[in-house]
Amino acid sequence: MDTSITLDETHFKLAAEKARAIGKTPQQYLHSLIEADSRSFDEILDPARRGFEAMSDDEVDALFDRARKAARRLE
Repeated sequence: MDTSITLDETHFKLAAEKARAIGKTPQQYLHSLIEADSRSFDEILDPARRGFEAMSDDEVDALFDRARKAARRLE
């Protein structure tokens, strides 16, 4: 089903600029925003969880320790 929405000129220009910056049409950009907003937190985290599956608990702990130390150096 195709549906139309009305955006004021300012909002359309902003959407068009952001879309152009990432190589999408304004319609594709707005569709991606709606898709992203409709996903559950579990769906959003799924790729990250899969990325950690191959790591041992010790490797994950070490990764977070390094990230924590790096963040403290930036403070």
